[in-house]
Amino acid sequence: MYPGTLAKIHPDKPAYRMAAGGEVVTYRELDERSNQGAQLLRSLGLRPGDSIAILLENHPRFFEICWAAQRSGLYYTPISHRLTAPEVQYIVGDCGAKVVIASAATRDVASALGPRLADLAGKFLVGGSCESFPSWEEATARQPARPVEDE
Repeated sequence: MYPGTLAKIHPDKPAYRMAAGGEVVTYRELDERSNQGAQLLRSLGLRPGDSIAILLENHPRFFEICWAAQRSGLYYTPISHRLTAPEVQYIVGDCGAKVVIASAATRDVASALGPRLADLAGKFLVGGSCESFPSWEEATARQPARPVEDE
């Protein structure tokens, strides 16, 4: 079911719990954060039908990013965090991603990719920042938590 609907019905109920660390994300948090992510992606010029790439391990922000893409009409391509920089670069190019979102755990690969992905609309790191990958959390926190106009 759609996170906005569940956020209205059960705002404080867990949407999901991470097995490894125990972090709980409520439906309200999922709704608000995915709206902020969608707003950020739109502010970068992405339009329905565009693509993003997600280079994360099993991470609590994964579903928020997927829903941000879906809410703004984007395709998303998850990429294994076990791949090398050339393999990731190939997938990013093949899927036509305009934004890459990596994690602090994939910082080395993201750093190696930085100069090779200079023409993207955006590159972000979840759980930190590095060189040409600013913090996803900081970037989304500056965005409104309302849905994009043509959700």
